Amino acid sequence: MRRLVLIALLLLASVGMAPAEDAAPGARTTLPQGVELPVRVRVALRVLNVLEIKEVAGQGRLQVELTQRWQDPRLAFDAIARGLARDDRVGDEADEYLKTIWTPGLTLDNQIGDKDSRSVALSVHAHGEVMLIERFESDFRFRMNMDAFPFDQQRLTLSLSLPRYPQQEAVIVTTEADRQFSGVDATPSVVDWRPLGLRFSNDLAMGWNARSYSRLNATVTMARDAQRYILRVFVPIMAVLAVSLFVLWSPGLKEQDKGGLIFSSLLALAAISFTFESSFPGSISLNTPIAEMISLGYLYLVAVLMFEIVLAVAIARPQGRWSGEAAALRSHLRWALPAIMLIVCLGAALRALPG
Repeated sequence: MRRLVLIALLLLASVGMAPAEDAAPGARTTLPQGVELPVRVRVALRVLNVLEIKEVAGQGRLQVELTQRWQDPRLAFDAIARGLARDDRVGDEADEYLKTIWTPGLTLDNQIGDKDSRSVALSVHAHGEVMLIERFESDFRFRMNMDAFPFDQQRLTLSLSLPRYPQQEAVIVTTEADRQFSGVDATPSVVDWRPLGLRFSNDLAMGWNARSYSRLNATVTMARDAQRYILRVFVPIMAVLAVSLFVLWSPGLKEQDKGGLIFSSLLALAAISFTFESSFPGSISLNTPIAEMISLGYLYLVAVLMFEIVLAVAIARPQGRWSGEAAALRSHLRWALPAIMLIVCLGAALRALPG
């Protein structure tokens, strides 16, 4: 009888000493027990590649590595008995195990569609810390500002939030240690762009039930390589506007020839604007320096033609009252009109440069 009682006690003790991992899976899918609320979900983010930027559509495609860390004492185990300091799982095995434990349910608010080329790795440390690493490609929606094209800098913000838990229960944070594992690759696949850095900022999101939810914004700043656009954009515009110098300074040129040159320049400027808009969507339709130069270019060319014709008619009548004044005004306008246009174009370009 004593032997049976002793065996029963040993069985009960072994059941009580069973590790938390052998407990019912449903008991581990609620908020972690034994930790101070709100649960801190530490996040590190690396932008491995910027594959595409669509300025006018306000979209971009990024390859991202997202790392999440949180503490769950229910998953702690005896490292000496297990013979390892952490338990690693990858791929489908990691996804299946994630269904049996509590996860913060981190989402990317501005993500479009599903995650492509996704890979996952999961590590559970002996002291109960969980580390989840995801690599994937996806499309995102961004706010674009083309006012400074082609000297613009675009801020691609990834908004991470925990829609299942209000900020009283779980929050997203990033520490100095996490920032060491965050960043953006210096050589993206997208052409004509270079990354300037990655920064984090905390925010709050309001849920449908009027409760506040934690949000973390990771912003990648991309600068357009403006030097690549000088030959393609500014040189053609200045070449067309330079026709006005020939009209203003060419001796013996008839008025009808001047009119033909100016109208040809207007058509060339219109053709350039259509070409730019098809090649660089948004460069003409928005308030960009290029749009200002082309719009003022139309006015400038017409003004040159009108001044030249009116003053030429006045000068052609030596007996006229304003013949001498017209000649003096013409000599000044030959310098003033091109100089004013050049200053305005330079001002539009300098105003668009990043401060």
